[in-house]
Amino acid sequence: MSAVQIAGCSAAGKSAIATALAHQGLTTIDSDADPHLARFVDPQGTIVAQPPPAPDLPWLAEHSWAWDPNRLDELIQTAAPATLYVCGGADNQHEMANRFTQVFLLEIDEPTMLARLDARRDYHEWGHVGDTREYLRRKLPILQDTLRASGAIVIDARQPLDQVVAAVLRYTPPMAPFSF
Repeated sequence: MSAVQIAGCSAAGKSAIATALAHQGLTTIDSDADPHLARFVDPQGTIVAQPPPAPDLPWLAEHSWAWDPNRLDELIQTAAPATLYVCGGADNQHEMANRFTQVFLLEIDEPTMLARLDARRDYHEWGHVGDTREYLRRKLPILQDTLRASGAIVIDARQPLDQVVAAVLRYTPPMAPFSF
């Protein structure tokens, strides 16, 4: 079993990378798209059934975006023998770092993040509602510093998508062909 994490702040390109890798026939998951994997939890770890539509900074400070470790294990096992590319992150991702053979940081600067947030209108309004934009501004340097310090492979995600995908694939060990 093998898994690779492609992490970064909102608007770094994680979902676009997931789509591009899937088009190349690789096994991928956009972690935010699996409600059994990624969800908001309260300080006691209880899943928040209905987050507020426009969370403010106090609510965001008291809640976290968390992965369910059992669900992550299930996804990795189901993908085997293929490598699973997990595109996304969570506040508790450091607790699951041992599940990944490699972690990539899609690094962007604040102006790029804000411009991409302004341009996107995808399946959610994160970065557009409540205090989520300010939350992301504050989180960006902390997240990137933490991932760099943990040894993540840094990729400049301001590059065109095809170059970012090529960089990920350049650093990912090839998967041996499966045989019986």
